[in-house]
Amino acid sequence: MALFLVLCSLSFLYSAVSVSIDMDGLDSIWREGLRVGGNCSFDYNDLKITIPVRYGKSDDNFLHFIETGALIGVYPIDGLGFVVEASFLKFGYFWGIAAPSDSLAFVSEGSIGWDYSFGHFYIEPRVSYRSLISVTGECAEALKKIPQFTGVRASLSLGLVF
Repeated sequence: MALFLVLCSLSFLYSAVSVSIDMDGLDSIWREGLRVGGNCSFDYNDLKITIPVRYGKSDDNFLHFIETGALIGVYPIDGLGFVVEASFLKFGYFWGIAAPSDSLAFVSEGSIGWDYSFGHFYIEPRVSYRSLISVTGECAEALKKIPQFTGVRASLSLGLVF
C-alpha cells in the first residue's frame, strides 16, 4: 500500500498513468479454471513502473491464488515502444482447501513487450517468463494447478492512458 501511495504521489511530477486489463484470461469462458488480471503503470520518461494484480483459481475450485508486486521496465529504443521489464518485488498468496501450508510465495517475472498508445487507448502485447526457481515444495505444486502461472506466456493488455 505504501508503494502505491509513493507511486501516486510521483505521478504528479511527470508520468503517463495507464490502467489496463489482461485479456489472456478470456479462455476462462471455455475452461473451468479462472484467471483475471490487471495492471496500473506509471511511465517516467524512459522508466516504467507496473503494479500488476492477478487472481487465479484451480479447475476444481479448491485452490485460489492472488499475486501483486512491482515490475521495473525500461525503453531501450527511443520512440518504438519496446519495453523490457523485470520484477522488483512480486509475491502471491494461496487460500482454499488445497492451499499449501506456507501460503505466501515469492515469484519472479521478466517480460518484453510493446506499448502502443492511440490517444487515450493503450494496447500492450507481451511475452513473459515466470520463474519457479525460488518456489519449492508445496507452493511449486500448487502453482502448477493455477492456469495463470505458466513458465512462458503471451498476453495482451488493453486499457486507458491518463
